[in-house]
Amino acid sequence: MNKAVYDSSIIASASKTSKSQNQDSSAEFEENDLKAIFIADGLGSFKYPKLASERVVEFLREKILMQSLKNTKLIYSQLEETFYQAKQDLVSFAKKNITESEKKEQLLFGTTVIALFEIGNKILIAYVGNGAIWHVRGNFTDFSNSYHFPWNAINYLNPHTTPEQGKEALYRLISDNPHFDECRPTVLEIEKDPECGDIFMICTDGIYSADQLKTGKNDKGIWVRYEPSMLKYFEHLKAFFKSRQMYGKENLEKMLDAYLEELKPKLDDDATIGVLITKEALTYQTRLIG
Repeated sequence: MNKAVYDSSIIASASKTSKSQNQDSSAEFEENDLKAIFIADGLGSFKYPKLASERVVEFLREKILMQSLKNTKLIYSQLEETFYQAKQDLVSFAKKNITESEKKEQLLFGTTVIALFEIGNKILIAYVGNGAIWHVRGNFTDFSNSYHFPWNAINYLNPHTTPEQGKEALYRLISDNPHFDECRPTVLEIEKDPECGDIFMICTDGIYSADQLKTGKNDKGIWVRYEPSMLKYFEHLKAFFKSRQMYGKENLEKMLDAYLEELKPKLDDDATIGVLITKEALTYQTRLIG
């Protein structure tokens, strides 16, 4: 039996679109024991969604990196302030780069954001907007195919949206307007599973968001279906672990790219995904397959 023990988690991200421009942005970095992934969905109802998502993701990446070089505890204590500063940066950027006529417009720069961190034995997550944050136990492959969807998988992201004219309207985001309350993030802190390990997946709403689920009704009542995008994700994740290869960043990137490529024909929005697999999950799966 394979007794391999992994001494580090792995992270990867990928993005695809069926449109002429992908308005999502993503970034990641690894520094000592810190790993981080950032994804942002530039909002199509704004004039410059791509610039907004790029600017905010890059600001957060640089800010968190600087904090980690000083003391990782700063990330915990200053997350809300960091999101506030990201908004300040976007406001300043907008003022310097818009035309005189655009100063009278309201919807110029806007984006959602999800930030995921692994710090020691904890996972830290902060977000504004919608999308998803899936937490999967490392033993999800123990479930037979008859389950379709393992019960040890859960979406933590409660969307910052409200119904408006039949659609979801965001009340938390990062934009260039003067209302700074809108950028206050929801923050989650999760202790890692030392036995089976953990897999965390963050994504934009082009892949999954709880405020866009399909519902139906039959003689047994009202039901909410499992989204095909998530069923397909579990298929690819299982195949990744069953490949009997060393589980590295490059192979994880290939898996995510193949997953999005399979979704692409049915995508009606940009789709961006980031995944972190803890070293405990990698070790569990390696020993399981042998």
